[in-house]
Amino acid sequence: MWRLCAIFVLWTFSYQVDGRVTASLTSDFEEYKYMNSSVDPCEDFYEYSCGNFKNYYPLQEDELLIDQFSILEEKLTSIVKEILEAAESEEDPLSLLKAKAAYSACMKENYQDSQYMKSPEVQVVKKYGGFPIVEEAGKTNDPDFGWNDIADIAAEFGINVFLSVTSSYDIQNSSAMMLMISDDTTSIPDQFRPMYPESYDEAIKEGFHDFATKNNNRASLAADDGYFEIFLKKLVKKLNRDLGSWETEQYIIQKVSEISSFMNGFYNGGYIPENVTGEDFDNIITLNELNDWTYRQFGNSIQIDWIEYMKTLFKYTYVNITGETKIQKTGNLNNTLYGILNWVKMTDPKIVKSTALIKAFVYMASDSDGETRSDFETFLSAIGKTVYPRWEYCTRKIMDITETLSLSLAVAYEYQLKYFNKTKFDSVTDLITKLQSTFKEVINEAEWMDDSSKEAAYKKVDNIFTLLGYPKFTSDREALDYFYQNLPICKWDHYQNSRNLRAFKQAYVLNMISKRNKAAWDKSPFITNAYYNRQNNIIIFPVAMLNSIFFSGSKSLLDYSRIGMIVAHEITHGFDSQGYFYNEDGVIQPWWTTTTRTNFQEKVTCFVDQYSQYIVPELNATMNSANSLNENLADNGGTRTAFKALKKMLASNKNTELTPTDDFSYDQMFFIGFGTMWCNSESVDYLNLLKTTCDTSSSCHPRAKIRVNGVVSNMKEFAEAFQCPVGSPMNPETKCQLW
Repeated sequence: MWRLCAIFVLWTFSYQVDGRVTASLTSDFEEYKYMNSSVDPCEDFYEYSCGNFKNYYPLQEDELLIDQFSILEEKLTSIVKEILEAAESEEDPLSLLKAKAAYSACMKENYQDSQYMKSPEVQVVKKYGGFPIVEEAGKTNDPDFGWNDIADIAAEFGINVFLSVTSSYDIQNSSAMMLMISDDTTSIPDQFRPMYPESYDEAIKEGFHDFATKNNNRASLAADDGYFEIFLKKLVKKLNRDLGSWETEQYIIQKVSEISSFMNGFYNGGYIPENVTGEDFDNIITLNELNDWTYRQFGNSIQIDWIEYMKTLFKYTYVNITGETKIQKTGNLNNTLYGILNWVKMTDPKIVKSTALIKAFVYMASDSDGETRSDFETFLSAIGKTVYPRWEYCTRKIMDITETLSLSLAVAYEYQLKYFNKTKFDSVTDLITKLQSTFKEVINEAEWMDDSSKEAAYKKVDNIFTLLGYPKFTSDREALDYFYQNLPICKWDHYQNSRNLRAFKQAYVLNMISKRNKAAWDKSPFITNAYYNRQNNIIIFPVAMLNSIFFSGSKSLLDYSRIGMIVAHEITHGFDSQGYFYNEDGVIQPWWTTTTRTNFQEKVTCFVDQYSQYIVPELNATMNSANSLNENLADNGGTRTAFKALKKMLASNKNTELTPTDDFSYDQMFFIGFGTMWCNSESVDYLNLLKTTCDTSSSCHPRAKIRVNGVVSNMKEFAEAFQCPVGSPMNPETKCQLW
């Protein structure tokens, strides 16, 4: 039977006998060394706050970014490694033992490369009756391979295969969930910061996109092939060899090219003949009705029973799929389904089946044998992605960094028991309450809102639900073991463990269709980020964000300028250019009057104009300020709200522990805390990624320097604190203010 400290940054404050509130930067303030006091804060506050950061954290070769978030992430990763490598104990819950076993199996590279475990893809091929593109004609042309088999691969490997199916919030009913079908694209909640480095899965998505949308008719494995294409050809060549097929290299190249063409069709919406459109259907449609619709479009030429397809996809969930299960229409779903179903129907079944299996093999590549792992890591390195040492990869895999949660809650049990001060929950809950109250005051002061819109806004603020730290059952060993009871983990079979974890993650998300539960987590507690979910009107703060870099838990003013600003930033997202579509329950419903909406649009134009002027000198370019608007509004509104809440606290509370120095006023220290939170070292490649994201996405973040300087230059409180002359860069005559 299986049996498995935080670093605190201290601040010292002072209260002068003459009545001026001051604060001292002492050696206990780690970020003091990042500041560059030779820079005039009125000229460039970011450089003043963070000018020396890059000297302490210079980028290594191929490194994209180092910032306070990634530094904390590294510390947490080391702590989790310590937890996972600790000897098994009789006091360990079974769930923690599973996490330790999964980590141990992941670390056993020699065993994974042994003859017994070599080429684990072969066993998958046998289960599904062959891998047609590298076997003799007719040998595995399985006429029974159809949409249910496609759903089975998706369920077994926790991936999207040709379609994306997930649980979705009913935008008209705050208590209901529905299924949503799309063409493998999903939305995510607003994040406080862009997530870097990207996960391996994100690199794979990019690889498939490039592979499918570029001309891949190559004649060899030459260096001018796309890096992802080279990796795919090597993978197919390995399977060709290990399946005993020994097809020629030219044959493999041709088949991989056919897969590329097939996938290209998906990125172009499948195939819809000219002057043909898929028959439209209602915004809500049952699976029975979807079956009828499919038959009207294609007759018997397409063999798909949507009820059986969904039952197969949901086989690891508790969801009862019936003909009355509802689908929520998004966009032009009728055309999306018509195009995809028609495209699959038109394609050689060998290519369809091989593509489905290829997707599974690629997403499992980092967990395969040494040959495939090496080829996959070569691909990652070639495109400038981070390749982690094995211990770090295995640790990050268990702690679910950048991914939907799986075993991270098991690790969080030990973390909250031995590494986290749980009294911080009371402190941060009190701070969140104060910030919500302060934001209501900010709303009241907004002259551009009429009374009706203000009343609705107050209700929305009051109805914000906060997910803090980790799910409550995480600290209950019996409840935690029950949560993981159906997740099988083996101490030696890492490939199967990884399949199980992927399937578990997907099933966890799909299970959410059973009930709309605001308290349901879908994020790892160890992610160093914060989120706002408009459809549920909830804010998510993983326990990682309650570490001392962002939150001390004492009566520190820096708690206001850091975690306080982050909390208020997320609150503000509920009232940005997307948030005002959703009412207090997360239902799409007009709750701002026409006058308020018109005034809002006029006010935010100032921010678009302001941020469009910021040049990134390393790129000699600006970033799309229209697409970063919501983040800029949240940064500005969040900082103003946090500062206002701090001033209220100082006016009512004189019981802080202070020592006599007069280096900086409280106001100055608030802004220094805010500025140093954003210190980073960033590469040109990282800046190019940010710019590309802002050029192509309707939601993006500007670089850290712009986030800092853009905010403080809009605040007269900052100009007063640092006595900046009017017309200086940080105190322009024209300032933007919404909240």
